[in-house]
Amino acid sequence: MSTGWIAPGSTESTDLPSTGRADGPPDGGPSGNDGRSAPAGPRRELVQNMPLFPLRPLGLGEVLGAAVRIYRLRARTVLGLAAIVYGIAFAIMMFTTGAGMIPFVGDMQAMMDDPTASSSASVFSGSDLLLTIGSSAITGVITMIAASLVTVALTAVSIGEATGRSLTGAEMWARTRKLAVSAICVSIVIGLLSLLLLALPTALGILPIVLVQEPNALTIGAIVVGLVIGVVAALWIWARTLLAIPALVVEGTGILGALRRSFQMTRGRKLWRVLGVGVLLYALYSVALQVVAGVFSTVAVVVYLAIMLATSGQAVVVGMIVLTVLTLLGSYVAYVMLSPFLCAGFAAVYADNRMRHEAWDIELTRRARENWSTGGVR
Repeated sequence: MSTGWIAPGSTESTDLPSTGRADGPPDGGPSGNDGRSAPAGPRRELVQNMPLFPLRPLGLGEVLGAAVRIYRLRARTVLGLAAIVYGIAFAIMMFTTGAGMIPFVGDMQAMMDDPTASSSASVFSGSDLLLTIGSSAITGVITMIAASLVTVALTAVSIGEATGRSLTGAEMWARTRKLAVSAICVSIVIGLLSLLLLALPTALGILPIVLVQEPNALTIGAIVVGLVIGVVAALWIWARTLLAIPALVVEGTGILGALRRSFQMTRGRKLWRVLGVGVLLYALYSVALQVVAGVFSTVAVVVYLAIMLATSGQAVVVGMIVLTVLTLLGSYVAYVMLSPFLCAGFAAVYADNRMRHEAWDIELTRRARENWSTGGVR
């Protein structure tokens, strides 16, 4: 025999084999005593989007698939969020970058106006150096804060999509506002730890050449060894804390609790999978980021050269402003386009870790079934 089902958007029924159970929830629908499906008025439409990732330990391809599938499931939501957060961040960065470039642009303009005074105009004072370093530091902090806010929102969206509980835009923003301060604090702690672990071995490696005042195989080797140790230590702390913000969002652990939880989930052999998949995700993200930003940078250089040729090299300030604006615009577009990929991938790594080592897939499956029965699946 056959049973009828109503296609999405259609009023006519289509026959399916009696063995199909696609018109009910995952654990089966109501049935009669003879095993046949009991007739119960209008059936639920046979439509269920594939979740962001399967509710079981994930393979590498499934983690990468989740990072890409987020665009198909919630493109408008995630790209809109990234556009707003990074838009505010890049507006501030535009100002700080401009402030840091003022001494450099002024020196260039003075050199163009009076070539005979080039030697004195090109001197970069200590205050100019501090201004440039300060603007770079502010830019790094702002980028880190923006990334933490986007990670909060997209982790919540990603876990919701995996369990059939699609967060609305209002719910996503409410979750982001609630956890914003905690996520920023977690990011700052991670950044400071990474900087300390990178700077301390590097400084110790530089110490011999400072004391000896003579570059040789020993002093140069000490610098290289110190730098390598610092990079490895920074990479280690990055991997150990990679799951901190997802833990903060999903488990509500608080600042220190999120860090402790991340260390717990990456303890022992569990670290290697998180490190490997995390590095691969970040490498793909970085390459794509450079490609997108590089297109804008190329256009910016071409426009700069055109301005210089058209003005016989006199419009240095205008050229530098256009170059800076177009370069920052390229970075902004790249971050907006690619941050959902990275954040959804990290959310999948978090879920995989818990499903693999804590049987979290049982809890997620229960949630998915509840969401199906209550119509939570879109």
